[in-house]
Amino acid sequence: MLNAAFTSRPATYEDARHLARLVNLAGDGLAYYHWQTLAAGYGDDIDPWAIGIRRAASDTAGFSYTKSLVAEMDGKVTGCVSSYMIEAPTAPEDHAGVPPVFRPLLELEDMVVGSHHVNVLAVYPEHRGKGIGSRLLTQAEGLVEGATMSLIVSNANRDARRLYERLGYRRHASRPKIKGDWNGPGEAWILLVK
Repeated sequence: MLNAAFTSRPATYEDARHLARLVNLAGDGLAYYHWQTLAAGYGDDIDPWAIGIRRAASDTAGFSYTKSLVAEMDGKVTGCVSSYMIEAPTAPEDHAGVPPVFRPLLELEDMVVGSHHVNVLAVYPEHRGKGIGSRLLTQAEGLVEGATMSLIVSNANRDARRLYERLGYRRHASRPKIKGDWNGPGEAWILLVK
């Protein structure tokens, strides 16, 4: 049962640390893998988490605090949803510069130009099963009432897929994962639309 102390609010700059942790949870470690790669290019003294936090604190990343709502319970952040409008397809030259692990995700996003895309929906493990994810997703949908909604989920994330399907999302397309040396679970990304 949902705790009565559950609230949600627009994320703030100070929530960047939580947003970085939650985007990494949502992507089964894909975000941290990418930040490690970026950190290696900067030198040994750069903490990959610092890169993720910096991105969440910016106003340009897909999981930026400016595009996010956070859930709180008893004054502590328990989850988040980050979403944005996909206004145009990714330019072919931009696809070429993207690490291969992200290309299937861009290909799927390009299929739903004009939709409001849920880039991240995540709840800390100790707070799952309390209705927080459902409420956050419903609130994100309410921000753009009447818009087509889209999101991408791993075929390995059965709990999330059940949640999305229960809330009316349906399979639209899929792409095989390109893993390289990332060891995340599953073999495919699934695009769901509502």
